[in-house]
Amino acid sequence: MRNNIPLELRQLPQWVVAAADKKPLDPKTGGAASVTDSTTWAAFDVACAYADQYGLRVGFVLAESDPYTIIDLDDKAERPATDEQKARFAKIIEKFDSYTERSQSGRGVHIVVRGKMPAGVHRDGVEVYSSARYMICTGDVVRNTPIADYQQLLDVLYGEMKPAPQVELEEREELQDDAGLVEMAMCAINGDKFNLLCAGEWAALGYESASEADHALLAILAFYSPSNEQVKRLFRMSALGKRDKHRGTDYRIDLALRKIRANEPVPVDLEAMEELAAQVATAPQAPIPTPSHSLAPRLEGPVTGELPPPPGLVGELAQYIYSSAIRPVPEVALAAALGLVAGVAGRTYYTSGLPTGLNLYLILLAKTGIGKEGGKQGINRLLSEISPSIPTVSRFIGPTSFASGQALVKHFEERPCFYSVLDEFGHTLKRITTPKASGAEQALHSELLALYSRSGPDGFVGVQAYSDKEKNTAVVRAPSLTIIGESTPEVFFGCLDSALVQDGLVPRLLVIEYTGGRPPRNRYAGGKPDATLVRRFADLVTVAVHGEQNGSFAKVHLAADAEALLDAFDRECDDHINGGNAAEVQLWNRAHLNALKVASVIGVGCNPYQPLVTVEHARWAVEFVRRSVHAVQSRFDKGEVGGGDGAKAEAAIRTAVADFLAMPPEKRETYKTPKAFQTGSVIPHSYLYAKLKRVQPFKDERRLLDETLKALLEAGALQQLPPQQVREKFKLDTKAYCVGHSW
Repeated sequence: MRNNIPLELRQLPQWVVAAADKKPLDPKTGGAASVTDSTTWAAFDVACAYADQYGLRVGFVLAESDPYTIIDLDDKAERPATDEQKARFAKIIEKFDSYTERSQSGRGVHIVVRGKMPAGVHRDGVEVYSSARYMICTGDVVRNTPIADYQQLLDVLYGEMKPAPQVELEEREELQDDAGLVEMAMCAINGDKFNLLCAGEWAALGYESASEADHALLAILAFYSPSNEQVKRLFRMSALGKRDKHRGTDYRIDLALRKIRANEPVPVDLEAMEELAAQVATAPQAPIPTPSHSLAPRLEGPVTGELPPPPGLVGELAQYIYSSAIRPVPEVALAAALGLVAGVAGRTYYTSGLPTGLNLYLILLAKTGIGKEGGKQGINRLLSEISPSIPTVSRFIGPTSFASGQALVKHFEERPCFYSVLDEFGHTLKRITTPKASGAEQALHSELLALYSRSGPDGFVGVQAYSDKEKNTAVVRAPSLTIIGESTPEVFFGCLDSALVQDGLVPRLLVIEYTGGRPPRNRYAGGKPDATLVRRFADLVTVAVHGEQNGSFAKVHLAADAEALLDAFDRECDDHINGGNAAEVQLWNRAHLNALKVASVIGVGCNPYQPLVTVEHARWAVEFVRRSVHAVQSRFDKGEVGGGDGAKAEAAIRTAVADFLAMPPEKRETYKTPKAFQTGSVIPHSYLYAKLKRVQPFKDERRLLDETLKALLEAGALQQLPPQQVREKFKLDTKAYCVGHSW
């Protein structure tokens, strides 16, 4: 049967032998072996040969260096397992679907899994150990399956089995009489559980033993009363407390209470926390870090201030789109104007130094209902004004969605230069980058990555052959795709992580975020553009159409001072790349090229016949790109994205706490905050739940709020007020927190 022992164990030189007394022996010498001395162990074949010669058993030694843990379910003839223990054994065997064999006696069971315990634990016939122990291996299999990885489940098992901390019991004053306490417990959210425990109907609640039910009932009573004598008195009135094992002795009750009281939070010095809470409420946002040797001038004012419109045609278009919108938003107008000019000029013109076209990937982030549709409506009004004189302007209008990468490439055969307004682009980004993306979605993802830099004279797309000839794609020179994407911040940032940034698509995006509220309705919305603006835009369209028809390309030149400024920004990007983390490296990797493209778009708008980037154009473009990078990088810096759900959850709770502490009473009341908490520095759990329940990552994982709060409590970032302190000070029965010293 030894051949049933997993091969990966047999291949390790961690074997000893043992006689009936189970003392480990060195298979090489027959002398005593030690589970901490590898020189007394041997290879499996050596151990088997020695065991066969002398009628011994072979055993595997668990070492710190190996990845294994053994779960030993003990059922000895001289000390048989109880029915409760056997039921627990069955559940453990069911949960840990890994190699399992019977013990030497045939009564016990050994389960071998991958994963490690901080220390060995032993409780109620279950023993779990990861090192400095050995297991006699029989090969008498119960479940002959490969050894499986169960680290997460081992962590849970260890938490359940590790010795509970205890404190000495200290008698405190009763807060209410017995009748009041019982009434409060019966009317609580877990009142049904309390009633069943008091009636002794613990099996109906799923407890495996009456002892576990004892602990549960005592914990409920201790939650409502700081008086141990009152807890014991009420417990003895219950059916559980009247059992024979509790008559005439408080030993077991006191033991359980010491464990329960040890897990209660200590009273919080609220006065001492007031100053810290004030600091949290007024903490300023960190500014964008700028490398010390950067020579690129910055616009005056903070990065979060409003960026003025760019000079020339782009700015004039943005001003028109803004003034004619039903709900005017500067960021919406800017995204539309930049996208429109880049969508028309992206193929005919190319940048200086780096011969790439002027196509842009723009993404507008704003909440639903603020007026994002104003950008599309403004563009449509402009196009309708010039289409009678230049019907071919419609060639620059692309599809509003892409079914696949192949469909996108196919579209270039008819229209080599176009812009596409893509609603809900955050959902598209999430769909095409998920590991479960379909083949068509993966192909779309790949094409979007490639097309960003193929719009120059030397770029091309196509040459794909399919069995269905109708799907074949021809070669298209200088394909130019400009994206005007729209999304909500929650959806866009909700799908971001470090891996997605390193993938390369996100660094290609120019993010324009609007964080304000819904603007008032514009009574003058829908007005037509003036004749001068229409003529200037028509001039650009005419040049772009002729360039496409003639196959000609025009270089956008750089003024000397503009080139110096962009070179300085390039060095600034180098600083971020050389000194940043993985996400920062990628976010700044395309920043200089994006700035060069944006500056060139502005230059073309100012003069489509002899385009030139001035220092004013370059300065605006650099600041615009800085803000775009900051919109994403700041989320990583604050932990809101990039660290998995745990990091996002912690960042969201920290933000919610800081917001609450800065709120006036009337604002706190909108979250249905009890009046006692509408002033001061104590945060009720009900506020955190109301604030975060519909926010990712909590929306799809309700347990995450409690898990993250627990982690913040353990780290000292938050403190939980004991239930008795909440009742004494606020006359409420609820969870409440304050900021901790490690905030």
